[in-house]
Amino acid sequence: MNITRSATYAIGVLMAGALIAGCSSSGGSSTSALPGSAANSSHVGTPNHHGHGIADTFIGVKWTGQVHTDKHKSWVSPDAALAPRLYFASNDGTNDVYIYTMPGMVLKGTLTGFSEPQGMCSDTHGNVYVANTSDFNVLEYSRTGTLLNTYTDSYGYPVGCAVDPATGNLAVMDIFGLSGAGQVLVFTSPSSSPTVLTNPAGYYYYFGGYGPGSDLWVAGKDPTGIYQLSVCGASSCSTLPLTGGTINFPGAVQWDGSRSEWVVFDQLCGGVAAACSYPVSGTTLGSPTNYSNYNGSAVCDLIQGTVAAHGMKYVAGGDYEYCGAASSSYDRWGYTGGGTPTNYATGSTYALPVGAAISTK
Repeated sequence: MNITRSATYAIGVLMAGALIAGCSSSGGSSTSALPGSAANSSHVGTPNHHGHGIADTFIGVKWTGQVHTDKHKSWVSPDAALAPRLYFASNDGTNDVYIYTMPGMVLKGTLTGFSEPQGMCSDTHGNVYVANTSDFNVLEYSRTGTLLNTYTDSYGYPVGCAVDPATGNLAVMDIFGLSGAGQVLVFTSPSSSPTVLTNPAGYYYYFGGYGPGSDLWVAGKDPTGIYQLSVCGASSCSTLPLTGGTINFPGAVQWDGSRSEWVVFDQLCGGVAAACSYPVSGTTLGSPTNYSNYNGSAVCDLIQGTVAAHGMKYVAGGDYEYCGAASSSYDRWGYTGGGTPTNYATGSTYALPVGAAISTK
């Protein structure tokens, strides 16, 4: 199927569903039933013999159509510029990006007009990048909400990004391409043609992060739907085989500079509706950090979390509460403690938080 840039909302539903962990409201799913596996070939975000699967339901969540609760314009409070740290949270249900102070979780702005805003990242200048999936681009904003640059993706569906702090290069993760497997695109500038990186054994690319020496780690899945962690160099990516545990569904990948270790997240921790993260030593997963919602129950889905350190280490991210334990929320958890959030803000009825990025002044 030839998918053009005039793609309808069905494409957006496809993308949002592809990011959400494959579990039912009763709480469980096996790896073989995740998107991208043969057992799940009719679900959202799965290539089929016609091309990319398009459905009107999320995995495990009934979806009746696009929700537009944001009949307003973008706004940012003037005092947001004074905040040392701002938490940007993308919402796939309303096509907005919300701006909160950290750690207080006070709403300071809403950016509107996106078409399936998904994963996000930030750079050393405090600028924030939003994967605007259904418009096939990544948008760069200042911390006060000014659109600075547009990175056009001519290769596929962008859902994640990462900025190399050493070079300023922007890596964009395409969950899959316009006609097949996805890729990682590395831009040196908004107007440059990107370097295209792939893992020969991979297919889906979700989230990534940069570490020392411009090493880029990317979480994704192989063609059968099994979790795959790729390490990307200047020209290609290869699989890093993890030992000591199992990651069931791709989540964020972060470099923890204060501990000099990688952290990988699992959207489907233990194969159930829960979220956790693991430090990685070499190729070995360490003890997990488990995240709860503000009611003390396991979060339904922490799609993208970001690890940050400003005096105290923490994880910021949205909890998509499709399993009904609480309302969806935007949260700040202590790290490595996890547990219930130290601060949070609840979302709207149709809140579907996806991306998270911290802008530091």
